[in-house]
Amino acid sequence: MEFVLLSDAEFETFAKGHPQGSFIQSMDLTRFQRARGQEVELFGVTQGGSLIAAGKLVYTSNRIGYKVADCAKGPLMDYSDAAAVRFVVEQLKKHAASKKAAELRISPHVKYIARDEDGAEHPEVEDNRPLLKELEGFGFKHQGFDMNFANINWMFIKTLDGIADAEELIMGMNYRTRKAIRKAEKNGVYLEQATLETLDDFYNALKTAGDEKGFTYREREYYEQLLRNTSDEFTKLMMAKINIPEYRASITERLEAESKNLADLKREVEETGSKKKANKVKVVQDLVDSYERSLKDIERFPDSVGVATVAAIHFACSGDELTCVIGGTVQDYIYFNGATSLYWGMMLHALNNGYSRYNFYGTFGIQGQDESGHGGYEFKKGFGGEVVQLIGDFVAPVSPVKYTAYRVARKLAGAAQTVLGNLREPAKLPVIGKFLRKN
Repeated sequence: MEFVLLSDAEFETFAKGHPQGSFIQSMDLTRFQRARGQEVELFGVTQGGSLIAAGKLVYTSNRIGYKVADCAKGPLMDYSDAAAVRFVVEQLKKHAASKKAAELRISPHVKYIARDEDGAEHPEVEDNRPLLKELEGFGFKHQGFDMNFANINWMFIKTLDGIADAEELIMGMNYRTRKAIRKAEKNGVYLEQATLETLDDFYNALKTAGDEKGFTYREREYYEQLLRNTSDEFTKLMMAKINIPEYRASITERLEAESKNLADLKREVEETGSKKKANKVKVVQDLVDSYERSLKDIERFPDSVGVATVAAIHFACSGDELTCVIGGTVQDYIYFNGATSLYWGMMLHALNNGYSRYNFYGTFGIQGQDESGHGGYEFKKGFGGEVVQLIGDFVAPVSPVKYTAYRVARKLAGAAQTVLGNLREPAKLPVIGKFLRKN
């Protein structure tokens, strides 16, 4: 086996066809990171002239020069081949050391253990728990199983293989989700992909949703550089929109038609006493009531609003997978089911363009309704799929002296910060101190 640096074309060919491929380990993201001034290397391992492993290393340094080599969602390789795993990680450690890095991080894009839609474990399907001990034996320390917002390790994924068409796709979802999709379509919600000219529409909606929901989003310049340095298929900054005047006119028209229908039915019931017509009256009355509620719900949106961007989500399409990276709904417009429309529209895009997986990405609150993020998990679950827990992050020191010194310094700095915080915060003084202050 031989450790080599790869050309862009060599890496792209290997990564695109690999079952562990993701947008993180893609050539598009590599180009974007280089354009942002990041130090990126593409590496591989060959055996008998064939490439058996590959990955992207990103180097970062903090203000004091502590350098990290990170192979996020990689390396891409067969982790059941123990000899290959040993060779790859040992060569990566040596290479990172030669680049003056203090530590090497890897996070294999493989499941820890198979789970179903409720998060229940199914080791009989897939079980990679032994890999933890194997990597620890090579000097790596596992970083735990907590939800990781920096390098997502808990996801919800829907497999699209075997689904024939849109009808089969939607029938695999629960009733509530199907109803929301069809309601949004009927109400005229439509999707639009942001360009450099319409980026403000996307970013303003994303920022509003992020501020309301409390999730972290990137600066506008980040998304502008994505559009400039990646393909239209890789970066999809998608918006769900609705034309308020057209929506109001449509609902008003439907209300008038059903109100007339209701009046005619009631007259027929009075004249004939037909039970069949009487039952139909109830159905049409529900429709009239629904349209009246809809008009009342949008009273706060004058026609002058024009076209409103009701939701914005950043999607990344790479290899066999379409991933929902980040985004959300503007709360003022939650009535229009914008996020549902975006998920559905992009799921159709994935189905029609040969993607095998639709990845809802970061998924939290799986264990119970009292956990943060549980509502989002239940929302995703309505589309069908399964919880995917990746094996997690691993860190190995490649310059033990720097690695240890840095962690000692961080620990001391944290302790000092805690002491200062206690001195500045009277509420943290002992109970007797509170008693003396009050008396």
